[in-house]
Amino acid sequence: MRKYITLILYILPFLISMNSYADAKKTVRIPQLSNEKVSVWTTVIYPNKDHILKMHRHEHNRVIVALDNGLIKVVNNKGAEHFLKLEKDKAYYLSKDLPNELHTDENMGKHPIKVVVIELKN
Repeated sequence: MRKYITLILYILPFLISMNSYADAKKTVRIPQLSNEKVSVWTTVIYPNKDHILKMHRHEHNRVIVALDNGLIKVVNNKGAEHFLKLEKDKAYYLSKDLPNELHTDENMGKHPIKVVVIELKN
């Protein structure tokens, strides 16, 4: 776990300084790094029902770092929903999804929410 934290601290300033999401006009995932230990991407979630992230799942535990304040509604394929309140510059640990479970993510605010996702493969 110490290796993962060191890796996160090493790459996070670089990722935050990247401006690749600046030109995005829709909800998008921007790959940053992928190897046998981690996958890292930036996700920009725009408000509006047209920009909901489609049903998907996470096979691995992950850390997300909020680059903006915001509220995300998460709805699984069984209709259960919960909300994830994000505070700018805070990190959150999220466990992998349960077997056979998918979910969507919807930005409930009025401005785009940017997060860095660090998926832990081991």
